[in-house]
Amino acid sequence: MRIKRVHVENFRCLKKVDIAFDRITCFVGPTGAGKSTVLRALDWFFNGERSVALGDEDLHSAADGRRITVEVEFDALTPRDRESLGSYAPPDAETVIIWRTWEDGEDRITGKGLAYPPFEAVREQPKAMAKRTAYRELREQRPDLGLPAAGSEEAVLEALRLWELDHRDQLSETEIPGTHFFGFAGQSKLAELIDFVFVSADLRAHEEADDQKTSTVGRILDHAVDRTVASKQLDGVEEAAHRQRQEIHARVYGPVLDGISRQLSREVAQFTTGRQVLVSPVVQAPRPARTTFRISIRDGAAETSVHRQGHGFQRALIIAALKLLAERRRPQDGERTLCLAVEEPELFQHPAQARTFAEVLRRLAASSGGGVQVMYATHSFVFVDHRSYHEIRRLGQDFVDGHPVTRVRSVTEADLCRLLDLYVKADDVRRRTGSTCTGTLAEAFFAKAAVLVEGDTDAAVVTGCAERQGANLGAEGISVIDVNGKGNLILCHAILTALGVRCHVVFDGDEGLLERKLESVRHLPEEEQRQKRKKFEEEADREARKNTALLGYLRRPSGPWPETAAEPTHTVFGDNLEVYLGGEWPSWEQRRRELVALGDGFTHKNTATYREAARTAEAGPPLLLLTLLENVRALARD
Repeated sequence: MRIKRVHVENFRCLKKVDIAFDRITCFVGPTGAGKSTVLRALDWFFNGERSVALGDEDLHSAADGRRITVEVEFDALTPRDRESLGSYAPPDAETVIIWRTWEDGEDRITGKGLAYPPFEAVREQPKAMAKRTAYRELREQRPDLGLPAAGSEEAVLEALRLWELDHRDQLSETEIPGTHFFGFAGQSKLAELIDFVFVSADLRAHEEADDQKTSTVGRILDHAVDRTVASKQLDGVEEAAHRQRQEIHARVYGPVLDGISRQLSREVAQFTTGRQVLVSPVVQAPRPARTTFRISIRDGAAETSVHRQGHGFQRALIIAALKLLAERRRPQDGERTLCLAVEEPELFQHPAQARTFAEVLRRLAASSGGGVQVMYATHSFVFVDHRSYHEIRRLGQDFVDGHPVTRVRSVTEADLCRLLDLYVKADDVRRRTGSTCTGTLAEAFFAKAAVLVEGDTDAAVVTGCAERQGANLGAEGISVIDVNGKGNLILCHAILTALGVRCHVVFDGDEGLLERKLESVRHLPEEEQRQKRKKFEEEADREARKNTALLGYLRRPSGPWPETAAEPTHTVFGDNLEVYLGGEWPSWEQRRRELVALGDGFTHKNTATYREAARTAEAGPPLLLLTLLENVRALARD
């Protein structure tokens, strides 16, 4: 059983959001958008009062009434899940929906499942006596049901449940309150099916290092260490010691207390007959012994407690504990899903450690056979797999009548295929998103706006021009992204736009491509030139089709060979960047040659050389490049 979808209403900054969950779900977005709030809402749903006690301050500022709701839909139900959930998960149901509500201080769990409608009047009674009364009246009114007598609330609910199990054909879909099936104080059926572990950004390892049932270490030890053998032996020791204490008390106090008992009995006999007074020692029974463990850190010759270690080490210890928790679960826990929810997993980690943690989380989710579900809120693109764009949930925040409203955006492969039906074949969407799209796309998921360019030298010129103008694109929320070829511009633009990132496309029209190619082989024999020409013509035709598709996708007048232009949606160089710079910014080419001559640059296409030439050329950039920058910066400001 795993989380398929979550709906949250009126919880803190979340007015109303509906979020789909994957095997791995990655929440990104600006600070304050509600990424961590989603994880905390789930922590409350699964762990209840022991994780956070809700109050009026947790209500959204624009909430209608005093009600908070977290609704979770589960899928991938196993036979064990269905058995445990009973009427919540009938055999033909692919999912089960359960929600938790807080209203006016009252906390309830409710499920959507099958039930016998006349029983709901019994279950809805708030107190045990009222339930028994309603049940008795139902038995009197409906003797045909054959309900047994029940003297307690538990017996009443069990009788209703057993009747429904035997009469599934008479059940209908309804809301079933938690008092019927779940309950609190650690008795929730959900806890038997899903172990939800939330690691907050402010969590310190020493808080999780105690051997307690709810701590990460406690869970690991419960999964990995069988305490039953030692507990039985320790119980034997305690029982033997208890018998010895009883013998000592009897031997030491017995004669004295016997005498006192006789004397008191004689005195009492003066007032009443037939009774004796007995005075005996009370031997305190020992409490059952439970083996506990502690964690300390040995650093060279020193051994210290966990809380004396630095934040980075403590975070690393939590990461290691989570990994071990996932790996050391006992066979009997195999069908119990482990949900790892981590707030800012990159916290206190240097880049190499962060990458390792990201890989660990992905391996856990991939290798568990569905037994581990991972979700995290992050500000680091290290934790974003660009090939798995469907895992990303990008949160943003708007204000409606002065109240914050969180928006959640995501995109699936099916969404892309539908959006790009006229421009990219479905097979190309599936193939290229997994292999061709560049890894730097991950950075754009965190941006307000993105400049999408064909190659790294294009990115270098754009960045160099911005630096020359004193503009810090990163500080303005702008990322310049090399998508590794014109053919990927549409796909990357569609992904980012669906996630709410505004995009500006920069590309070469390649009008002079065929002529340049032919010029490069004019020294070859005529027959060989003819063979090359056919290949070059096919290449030019492909570029022309890409131009037509790209402009059509951008809703601009399309054609095979667009002219040089800077528009709000895109910038195009009629031939290519180098030809444009050579004709419109000669001082850039002059500066590039100077850098090469000085040994500070490279002859061929090189990002560092192109960027430095754009930054330090004697004359400023031409109007087209300045317009490009202004258009992009306007996207980030909107």
